[in-house]
Amino acid sequence: MKHYKFTILLLVYSLFSNNAWAVKIYECEDEQGNRSFEQQCPPGTTAVNKKEYSTKRAQSGSEQRSSGPLILYVIPNCDSCDQIREFLSVRNISASEKNVADDVALQDELKDKTGGDLRVPVLLVGNKVLSGYNRTNLISALTDAGYISASPKEDEEEDG
Repeated sequence: MKHYKFTILLLVYSLFSNNAWAVKIYECEDEQGNRSFEQQCPPGTTAVNKKEYSTKRAQSGSEQRSSGPLILYVIPNCDSCDQIREFLSVRNISASEKNVADDVALQDELKDKTGGDLRVPVLLVGNKVLSGYNRTNLISALTDAGYISASPKEDEEEDG
C-alpha cells in the first residue's frame, strides 16, 4: 500500500511540476515578408524559426520578482503594438494597456512620460520608458526589472 501511495504522489507531482510543460512558438512569414509569432503557422505562411519555451517559473519560487506593473500605451491597428503584445504573451508577462487613440487625458499622460512624444507603442517598465518595438531593449529592460531571466545565448538567438 505504501508503494501505491508513493507512486500516485510521484505521478501527480510530475504532472504538475513546473518543468513538465513547454510551449512551441513559430515565427511565421507570409508572401509579403510580414512576420508573426504563432503556435501554428496559418495557411499561406511558412515557418521561419521555432522556439520552445518552458513554462517554468523564475528560480526564486512560484512568483517572479518584478519592479512593478507594466503599462503599454497603444492605439488600434498598430503592428508594433501587436509585436510587443506577442513578445509579452510568449513570456507570460501581463501589462495593463492604455488606448490613447481617443482619450486626450491619456495622450497628455503619455506625453508626460515620454518628454512630449505622442507615439506608440510605449511600454513603461518600472521607471524605464521604451518607445517602439526593439527586442533587445525589451529583453534588457524586462531582465533588469526581474520579469525574465534570459541568458546571453538566448538573447542572441532571439535577435537573430
